[in-house]
Amino acid sequence: MDTETAVCAVVAFPLLEPEDKQWIESIRAKHDPEAKTIAAHMTLVFPAVLPLRTTETLIARVAHATEPIRFALRRAAVVPDGFGAGGHVFLLAEDGRDALAGLHERLYEGLPQPNAKRQASFVPHVTVGANPSVDALDALVGEINAKALAIRGSISDVVLIEVTPAGIRQVAQFPLGGDVR
Repeated sequence: MDTETAVCAVVAFPLLEPEDKQWIESIRAKHDPEAKTIAAHMTLVFPAVLPLRTTETLIARVAHATEPIRFALRRAAVVPDGFGAGGHVFLLAEDGRDALAGLHERLYEGLPQPNAKRQASFVPHVTVGANPSVDALDALVGEINAKALAIRGSISDVVLIEVTPAGIRQVAQFPLGGDVR
């Protein structure tokens, strides 16, 4: 019986060109409070209390059946915080969006409910900023979008992480089913 539970999430750390990764992390270092806790990532399953063994089995099955995904980050957008003032700045995955959203859906299909709640509208992204001031977020989005982004990358695995008050711990890594070339 799977009785061990933890607050877990599933993320993908994108494979990017070194200069693109450095640029994203430099923006995050200035504007994203989570930059010190976790590297740039795409969250595919949002933090929830989940049974560890059952969740690992599900992720392994979905990952094995999923080909690596190519994507392109082409623009930034402000996403208001649903729980208060301010919000976040997302780099939006446009090319590859449907494949990433499909992976998100397949991961949620087997999770026990109601502990794992889906986002109302999943938008594949990399968060690069958070602020209680929407004006500050709008300024950051303006700076980023003035660069005419075309950051290409891929994901070749997904990672189950445990979220604790002390930080984030990687529980397991699951390669996706094929090679990206």
